Amino acid sequence: MKTNLIKNIKWMRWIAICFITAFVSCDSLLVEKPLNQIGTEFFYQNEGDALAALTAVYADLKNGNGYYRQQFLSNLFAASDQGIPNAGKHADFRTGNITSTNQNLPNMWIEIYVGIKDANNVIARVPGITNMDEQLKSRILGEARFLRALNYFNLVRCFGEVPLRTEPVKPGEGGLPISPIEDIYNVIINDLQFASENCWGFNETRNGYTNDIGRVTKASAHAMLAKVYLQIASSKRTASEGNLGNDRYNGITGTPESYYQLCKNECDLALNENGYQLVSNLEDWKKIFDANNGNNPEMLFEVQGSSIVEQGTALSNLFSPKDAGLSGGGFGGTNAFQSSFVMKNTDRYDIRFQNSIIHEFQDQTITYVLNPNSNGYLRTVTATGESRSVLFRVFTSKYIDRDATTEYTSQQNWHIIRLADVYLMRAEALAEIDQDPSSANADLSILRTRVGMPDFDGTSMSMSDFRKALLAERSAELSMEGHRFFDLTRLGVYDEYCKSTYGNAVGARQPEDYTWPIPIIETSANENID
Repeated sequence: MKTNLIKNIKWMRWIAICFITAFVSCDSLLVEKPLNQIGTEFFYQNEGDALAALTAVYADLKNGNGYYRQQFLSNLFAASDQGIPNAGKHADFRTGNITSTNQNLPNMWIEIYVGIKDANNVIARVPGITNMDEQLKSRILGEARFLRALNYFNLVRCFGEVPLRTEPVKPGEGGLPISPIEDIYNVIINDLQFASENCWGFNETRNGYTNDIGRVTKASAHAMLAKVYLQIASSKRTASEGNLGNDRYNGITGTPESYYQLCKNECDLALNENGYQLVSNLEDWKKIFDANNGNNPEMLFEVQGSSIVEQGTALSNLFSPKDAGLSGGGFGGTNAFQSSFVMKNTDRYDIRFQNSIIHEFQDQTITYVLNPNSNGYLRTVTATGESRSVLFRVFTSKYIDRDATTEYTSQQNWHIIRLADVYLMRAEALAEIDQDPSSANADLSILRTRVGMPDFDGTSMSMSDFRKALLAERSAELSMEGHRFFDLTRLGVYDEYCKSTYGNAVGARQPEDYTWPIPIIETSANENID
């Protein structure tokens, strides 16, 4: 189901462009290209202006090809252990050799900071609007602060220390130096706490205003805050155990145990919110990924796709095989599981894995059928039945959109966070708090039994074995949803799992590979970054 939020994005973007500010600074990329910045002298006069400005911040998530619409998703996939067939464009992410000149970094960097800039304007200017419903005003500010937090969370997880800007850019203002990650996380946490207190419930109505489906809710804010606390907890734990890739997390005040407890608390709050529920059987589980089933009760927050021109995503093309009638045409098949990942780093017999991959498809001349090992496709010429060599890669079925007409008219949403992740996070936090894997039994079993799998039993497991089992659960449930790179790094097993998939040479990961370098377009323009 698509919403007024989606229908109005194109119009809101036009409004935003009409009010672009004129000032430009040469000192920093962050200041140099305000792009969508809304002029405060003529705008922010009423609630319509506030809603238009906020909608522009939502639109920033997919305005260009660098962020959630396309490039960022392939960067995350390639940087994990799952595999990447497009070895040319994303080869450096696959091999851990990313440099500041990598072509896939600049657009992502720019578009995230545009989103931060637009959120900063909403946060700074909306409070000054008079004659506006105060509950609506607080909701708008909560949504804007959630979106700013999401953008900074992606930045700090991908790049580590980055420039931290929380106020609108002033004319002639220079670039900022990078900030310690503790300062960045403090902003993220404060923003999400505010969002959890001021955002509304799922489809909630107050004073005649409705929280349109697709907007941030209290549940999504609590869930994202849980994810932030879990990132800190597991990164601090592994850093204290000697993992140098997460050493920067030693600079954050507090113990891993305290952050695991905070994660657990936020998961409880998210799960107590109305409007969301898990499906109860395997057939319904498969349907939660249907292109026309966005914003279903398992999804807490998604980037909205649409078949409207300029409002779609490239998801079906990125993750579905080319010329198979499963996406919009043009390019295709950028992201697929590598054979060795299927054989070594995931449970290929897990029902969730088996029911989230494509078992058979055809392109213009060849028929592809999944082989018995589920790590590739047997190929035959469709017209003659003549055999061809095996294609050793496997495509997900989560992003199929047979109705897409072009590469960018897919109505597939990107699932930033969904309900199953909250259960997985709480299971992990409980086990770590108690140092007892059986504490995770209930939450992991809920996810398994709903698709017909036996209960999870961690009773006889060591914590080391539990963490491996947890990664397997997350891999099966959340495959191809953008979590894997962050899971491997925060749990300190990035080197181990990449070597398992790619071999000791290509798969080797050093501490510096846990984050990506700030793109040279920023460091060369900003004299305050070394």
